[in-house]
Amino acid sequence: MPSSAIEIIQTADEYYSRLFEDIQQAKFSVQVQMYIVENDSIGIEFSSLLIRKAAEGLAVDLIYDSVGSISTPSHYFDRLSAAGVRVIEYNPVNPGKRPGPFSFRAMMRRNHRKLVVLDGKIYYLGGMNVGERFLEWEDITIRGEGNVAAVLQASFDGIGKKGASRPKPVKFEELTTKRIQVCDSRPQFQNYPIKKMHLNAINRAKKRIWIAQAYFIPRRKIIKALIHAARRGVDVRVTLPERSDVLIADLAAWTPLRRLMRHGVQVMRYNREMLHSKFTIIDDDWVTTGTANLDSMSFYWNLEINLVVRDPGVVAQFSEIYKNYGEDSRVVDDLEPLQRSWALRLLGAMIYHYSWIL
Repeated sequence: MPSSAIEIIQTADEYYSRLFEDIQQAKFSVQVQMYIVENDSIGIEFSSLLIRKAAEGLAVDLIYDSVGSISTPSHYFDRLSAAGVRVIEYNPVNPGKRPGPFSFRAMMRRNHRKLVVLDGKIYYLGGMNVGERFLEWEDITIRGEGNVAAVLQASFDGIGKKGASRPKPVKFEELTTKRIQVCDSRPQFQNYPIKKMHLNAINRAKKRIWIAQAYFIPRRKIIKALIHAARRGVDVRVTLPERSDVLIADLAAWTPLRRLMRHGVQVMRYNREMLHSKFTIIDDDWVTTGTANLDSMSFYWNLEINLVVRDPGVVAQFSEIYKNYGEDSRVVDDLEPLQRSWALRLLGAMIYHYSWIL
């Protein structure tokens, strides 16, 4: 698949425009997994398009997450179902919709994906949800065409059903030799491929590791791998939002950031709109992007899906985006973690201690 078949979309405005146009042109199927779908002007336009395509006889599927879309009224989804859209509420919060006894572990599993596949040929994958408030966020979504779409389409199989088929294990050699590879993470199988993929790539880095993340709460193995990379001379940088939309994630991040900064990792705070991008660049020929954050929720609990792209042209585009982030960011001073109040430091350490659920 040539690099020209991959487009990087950086604004939600462009994302909605391109996505809605492609949905209108779909001929056979529209398949959507979306963490957040909101009942506003964007969400209503989105639902109207799905209803229209269902009326035309297309197979239209929408899987939304019960927690992510908890503020969206049920009548929004009932209207879609009544119009012939196959709607699945992933892991319902409402006990009346859940079979069997309550399980904390089961409740923690969320579908964090933002994935659209059209006709098995065109796909959108990244961090962008559906709603007006995301118009102001800095984010990344990939629009692609080709064989990868069929692999992503297969990821819909069994979601929301018992007995879901186990995704085919992806060897790291495939993630480093194939131009584009799908890294499909389903926590019920406890193989944590996105965590393993990041660890292997970080451990093999020779020149640089540039990370952009909305919620950066890595645990011990990722922290150690980044420190070892910095010690062997790799340029390790982490860019985060100045303030995210999740306060406890910001507080918990200070514990790993302080440790990384002590070992030469450069930390930058993006000080414009909310930075929600999720990508990691390794050297000049490897980048991963998709729905996963570098935190325990994405590694151990959520349904996530990332692409790994080994294309110098695509990597160069991501590198330019990262450099542009740097122009609107400030470098965090090594003393800044210590200049915070003792109460905030203690609170952050306590939250980080329990970050296996963040």
